[in-house]
Amino acid sequence: MKRGQSLGFSALIVTLAAIVALAAIGYPWVAGIVATTGLTAIVSIFVTGQYQPVPVRIPKGVPHQPVQLPRQDVPDTPPPPQGPIE
Repeated sequence: MKRGQSLGFSALIVTLAAIVALAAIGYPWVAGIVATTGLTAIVSIFVTGQYQPVPVRIPKGVPHQPVQLPRQDVPDTPPPPQGPIE
């Protein structure tokens, strides 16, 4: 048995335990959500034998440039120091 298979089986057992625990403490709708999403993902990976993530498309655009905010002076405040603070 490969390490991935044993980890996948462990994830399945933990997910089933979480579903049973959630249903037992009075949250059946949360247990249903966990069962629907979690078990579907785990079982599909076991059935297909591989994980196929959705490809991510990164748009190409203008390189990031720093944004300079306009300076707003507040009346009756001293000017900021110009040199290093000692």
